Amino acid sequence: MGLRFRRSVRLFPGVRLNFSRSGVSTSVGVRGATMTLGRRGVYANVGLPGSGLSYRTRLGTPQHTPRPTSVPPSSPGAQWSPAPETPPRIPPGTPGATAAPEGETQIRSADVSVLTSAGLGELKRLINEAAVRRVTLRGQLVKAEKALSRASGRLARAQFLVIRLFTEKAIPRLVEAANKASDEHDEVGAQLDGCFVEVDFAFDDATRDSYAALVRSFEALRTAQRIWDVTATSAINRVAERTVASTAIRRVPVAFDFVDSEIVHSQYRAMRLGNVAGRDLQIFPGFVMMRDARGDFGLIEFGQFECQLAQSNFVEEEAVPSDAEQVGTTWKRANKDGSRDRRFNDNYQIPILRYGALVLASPTGLAEAYQISSHPKASAFAQAIAAHKRSLANLNNGAGEAPALPAPTDDAEPEPEEHATPAFVAKPRKNLAVDWVVLALLVGALGFGGVWTNQHWGQITAAFTPSPPAEAAPAPAPAPPVPVKHKVRHHRRHHVNAAATAAPSEAQ
Repeated sequence: MGLRFRRSVRLFPGVRLNFSRSGVSTSVGVRGATMTLGRRGVYANVGLPGSGLSYRTRLGTPQHTPRPTSVPPSSPGAQWSPAPETPPRIPPGTPGATAAPEGETQIRSADVSVLTSAGLGELKRLINEAAVRRVTLRGQLVKAEKALSRASGRLARAQFLVIRLFTEKAIPRLVEAANKASDEHDEVGAQLDGCFVEVDFAFDDATRDSYAALVRSFEALRTAQRIWDVTATSAINRVAERTVASTAIRRVPVAFDFVDSEIVHSQYRAMRLGNVAGRDLQIFPGFVMMRDARGDFGLIEFGQFECQLAQSNFVEEEAVPSDAEQVGTTWKRANKDGSRDRRFNDNYQIPILRYGALVLASPTGLAEAYQISSHPKASAFAQAIAAHKRSLANLNNGAGEAPALPAPTDDAEPEPEEHATPAFVAKPRKNLAVDWVVLALLVGALGFGGVWTNQHWGQITAAFTPSPPAEAAPAPAPAPPVPVKHKVRHHRRHHVNAAATAAPSEAQ
């Protein structure tokens, strides 16, 4: 039996509006027996008039439409992964896994300078020297391009129409300077193109087959609809958050693809794994390379490269990838046993997807984690990594024999030297009559212009010389007053008055 207090407003007989924390509902019926219609469903109410006490029972079950959300209310930017299967964690003692002040465990590799394996120190030194050399050559190439532009511009102007009549002796020197600048530019460009480290992998058939399988698995992996770089994980208070998830992770979408390194040249293309911090991983047949923004490299032997796979049952509140497998559903607000928490009116269901979690690590401090929307593709890639590691281990232990490289021979015929064609040559001096005609026309035009200007110089200077401002005329003096009109008017008025005065006497 449920007792409650209710506040309502009467609209007209038989209809009332009820106000509560859950919203507004409508009650229809007579006093003491009503039916309420609201967001929670339809209820029948029976009460004692005047007491404020009532009893009600539900007649129907409300229907809730699931609504997607991308950010849980208590942890902005985090997504949720349910227990018991969660992404594999990197132990806190591993270099690269650090605890944040907020309680998160950040997943980040150690500094690139300490990632290199002991057996690849010499290769790292060569790569770093090549990188420094490339920076120097790029600067020299920019200067060579500017010098070539200036030299070619001088030569073009000297061979221009009419001007070539006076630069016959200077053109050979300008051609030589332009060719010299072109040769220097080509030489610096060739040095830049040839500044790399050639890495040759002498594999047997089994190792080549295992690496080919790894490439095929990576081609499938990079086509996964969504790939995330996991940057941090943290534990969840399941009771306080009302969720079945046990771990919150922070993730950023990245991409996987193939790349041709400008410094490391090989007959195999490198597989690039995107990194949100800008330190992408490049997987070669015999080692893994990471480069930071400063240009430093870290090289890890393939035997020390660990790729762990785990299944991640993930509560996905963003868009559901089409290649992901749904393994269940949960509620936005759930009880301890996973059932729906009925205290929340806007509770809705969320899909649980089966993702693949890849953790890449090494004893030197590599620590990267990725979440893949397709678990089968992530599993195939992890298995291909393990198979190629076994093939390399067997090759290093002498189980397989590397193919013999052809030995160089000294009696080979030298290649004939090719004489390079100069980039700039002097143009033949033809049709000089046209130049003389144009020159004569220019001289005649200048002479005619000079004569005409001399004849009309006065008019030209007058047209451009401002005239002085005109002086203002003095104002005329005011005329003196004329009192004649006043006197005439006075005498006229005097005579008129006299006549008017004399008239009556005559009449008498």
